[in-house]
Parts: sequence; C-alpha cells; structure tokens
Amino acid sequence: MAQHWTHRGGGWLPPRSPRPGVIPLRPLGPRDILGGVLTTLGRYGGRLLGALLLGQLGGLLPIAAVAGAATLASLTRTAGNRVFVYTLLPSAALFLLFGSALATALAVALLRPAVLGRPVTVPGLLRAAVPRIPAVLGARLLALAAAAGPGAAALAAGLPPLSLLPLAPVALWLGVLFALAPTAAGYEGLGPLAALRRSAALVRGAWWRTFGVTVLAGALAPLAAYVLYAGLGLPGALLAPALMLPLPRLAAGLLYVDRRLRP
Repeated sequence: MAQHWTHRGGGWLPPRSPRPGVIPLRPLGPRDILGGVLTTLGRYGGRLLGALLLGQLGGLLPIAAVAGAATLASLTRTAGNRVFVYTLLPSAALFLLFGSALATALAVALLRPAVLGRPVTVPGLLRAAVPRIPAVLGARLLALAAAAGPGAAALAAGLPPLSLLPLAPVALWLGVLFALAPTAAGYEGLGPLAALRRSAALVRGAWWRTFGVTVLAGALAPLAAYVLYAGLGLPGALLAPALMLPLPRLAAGLLYVDRRLRP
C-alpha cells in the first residue's frame, strides 16, 4: 500500500486504507458506518428494495391464503365479525415478523458484495437471503425474549407495572448486547443460540458504541423516508415504509463487519 503526497504543507501522508466497496477496510467510526449505509442505498438501493418487495409479496400470498381459509372455516352465527379480528391480528403480526426477518436477511446477503464492491441482482439477493430467514427470525425472537424476559416474568408474578422501571436498564443492556445476533445468524450461518453468543462476544467492550450507532440509524431511517417522500411525492410515500425496514439492518450489518475487522 503506497504512501501518497500532499501539497498541504508538503510531505508524505500515511497510506490510505483500501476501499473496494462502500466502506474502507479498516476499523470504522460511526460516520463511516452511516456513510456506508447511505452509499449502499445509493448503489444497491433499487435492487434491495425490489428484492424486499418481491419477497414480501411472496410471503403475503400464503399468509393471506391461510388467513382467508381460517376465516371461512371459523365463520359461525355466534362468532360473527369477531372472527375477522381474531384472524387478522395474528396474520398481521406474522407478516410483520416475516418482513423484518426478510429485511435483515437481505441486508446480510448484500453485505459481502457491498463491502467488496461487487454487483448484485434481485434474484441473487433473494436466493442468498431466503434460506437464512428461519435462523434470522429465530435469533431476533430470542433476542427480544431475552430483553423482555425479566419484565415479562415480573408481570407474570403479579408485580405492579411501576415495579418494572428498575428492569428497564437491564432490558436495554440485553437488547444492545444481542443486537448483532440476526446479522450473525445470516452472515455466518449460525443457529439462533449460537448467534446470540456471537453477538455478545462482538458487542463486549463496545456496548456504548453499538448503542450509539443503533440509535443514530434508527433516527436516520424516518429522516431518509421523509426526504424520499418530499422529493418524489406519492411514489416516495409508497417507497418510504420499505426503506425504513432495511436501513437500520444495513447499519447493524456494517457494525457487525466493523467488529469483525477489529483486532
């Protein structure tokens, strides 16, 4: 890696880090990670959103078919219209879980080509992401269960809601500790439990940094969605919700890559 000359006062500068893709191949700062997310969306955003919309459509069809069959089978004179609520709510929750897992799996599938600067296609992203959806979803559910577990146990024991306030820092700490588990499940092909252990190992010693990047990415998602809506009008309004799913997942993915690059 050669040094390079600067005319600002003269002299040789240290060699630049290689940057074949959206991030330099060195330990990253929060600015590098968020800049890498925006660069990734600029280069691959159309294909990522196309794969996400196609995947969601493919997941919606069987869920809608099962929900419709359950609704027709459950219609009775006594049940009336309540059956639609009983069927709709679980179906909507299932679709949201699937959409979240799909967005994470697609972001993970995009990681390697984005970091290395390689081309991708919509079918290629789907082929790489779909087989990892169960492991990604399992890791996400286990991470949520770990974070919510102490509070849920306290409520099950009959404690008043105000008594849960001291448990909030514990839930936050566990949530950040396992924040990289879905990415690890998709990228390394790990099972849910192994992914949680991997996330804890990567986050250890960098909890506050992981927390800060996660919060910044969460704030950037609605801001980017608003900019898309303001710039494109109705088409932007339709694309904005789809953008808000993968953007935080891309930030988590680049943070995962950063932790892997750290000595």
